[in-house]
Amino acid sequence: MDERELEKLTISQLSREISSGAQSPVALTRLVLARIERLNPVLNAYAMVMKDQAFAAAEQAHREIAAGQYRGPLHGIPISIKDNIAVAGVRTTAGSKTLSDWKPDHDATVVSRLREAGAVILGKTHMHEWAKSSHTNNVFYGPSRNPWDVTRATGGSSGGSAAAVAASLGLASIGTDSAGSVRNPAALCGIAGLKATHGRVSLSGGVPGTGPGSINHFGVLAKTVEDCALVLNCIAGADPRDPYCAEVPMPDYTRGLSGGADGLRVGLVRGYFDALMFDEVRQVFDEAVRFLGSLGVETEEVEIPHMELLPAVQVCIARVEDMPDHDRYLRTRPRDYSPGMLRNLIGSLLISGSAVNTAHRVRRLIYEGFERAFERVRVMVVPTISFPAPTIEELDRGSARIDGREVRLSDRRGNLFTLCTIPFNQTGLPALSVCCGFSASGLPIGMQIVGRPFDEETVLRVGHAYERAAGWYKKTPDLPAGR
Repeated sequence: MDERELEKLTISQLSREISSGAQSPVALTRLVLARIERLNPVLNAYAMVMKDQAFAAAEQAHREIAAGQYRGPLHGIPISIKDNIAVAGVRTTAGSKTLSDWKPDHDATVVSRLREAGAVILGKTHMHEWAKSSHTNNVFYGPSRNPWDVTRATGGSSGGSAAAVAASLGLASIGTDSAGSVRNPAALCGIAGLKATHGRVSLSGGVPGTGPGSINHFGVLAKTVEDCALVLNCIAGADPRDPYCAEVPMPDYTRGLSGGADGLRVGLVRGYFDALMFDEVRQVFDEAVRFLGSLGVETEEVEIPHMELLPAVQVCIARVEDMPDHDRYLRTRPRDYSPGMLRNLIGSLLISGSAVNTAHRVRRLIYEGFERAFERVRVMVVPTISFPAPTIEELDRGSARIDGREVRLSDRRGNLFTLCTIPFNQTGLPALSVCCGFSASGLPIGMQIVGRPFDEETVLRVGHAYERAAGWYKKTPDLPAGR
């Protein structure tokens, strides 16, 4: 196998070859590591590459499989981890200067479960400082670059993870998502990104201060929906180390993928999302909805009251819940924060308790609106992000050229990168982003499929049916030569 073949292969395909002995985990890991060495200087997807540990894990997988001890579809598969998730003995910075030398003494639960499944951990992926923004233009470690156009942003804060998967610098990655940080970069980099229901995947081992517990999620970035299901099978499930983790039955997420979408009723949320989409995204999204209709789904318009209040709710809850974890650093090492981050954290101290209480009440009202809508529909489809990836230069100046005009990337409504994704952090509903087309300049555009609580099965089934029929997942970026 060469690099061109690797670009087209998925976990589901490679796992069959590995289990049969047709492909060696050692050869696969060597190929991926060589590709990282060549392309990471261009893309800046990885913060830390665990070369020796990865080879050791690949060699162990090879021996076990040869001895008939095959553990399952992730055995021998190279996977990366976002740099705010603990990997024992490996530098974990959370994209910050504060933790630039920190090495945790434990694995996060998701990492332990990946190791138990025989996955090969490649390294830690770049992210925004403290996971506090929707891009990965990190002031301390530089920007991650989009494989579809290296002058453009990856989104974030799991931008390094998305770039790594899109560029085949690993077959999947584990990211975090408290405002869209899995789905946003997945959309901008043209891959699948899954945020399961809040409580489905353990948060134990996440770096404190990089995600408010009541709205944070660990999620999966992969080339396809099927690969997301394979990884979710491994990492999901109850965990006594995480008080948010739910004791609910866990199915085999791959079993129902082939069921198709025929006859399902799909909700189109009118109002809030319509006002956010720019023309090019609207055209692609509307065409994706029409395509879903050709697969046999029935669509129904639904309305969710009070959605316009979500950006304010997000700010109140996210900033106040995260503040206690930053208190000691703000008191002892304030200059280790970038100026913008420091300003935002200090500003969070001004949010009153009554504002937070009101935010939680509004959050509950919005959730009840979704509950009522789900009495009539099985899933909902909405855009993931309302515009294609801006350039890194546009990120720096805070505005981008969209639909032929200059648009500020943050306005009175909030951060334009996250306005389509925060509804499902505040409600905790499962949401999957899949590529639903490309802009005129060849940039990926994403669509979210959102389901009822703990109904990831249906979300994945609809996403898989659309993805296979539409075929966008077959497109790969034309990457630079590297060094």
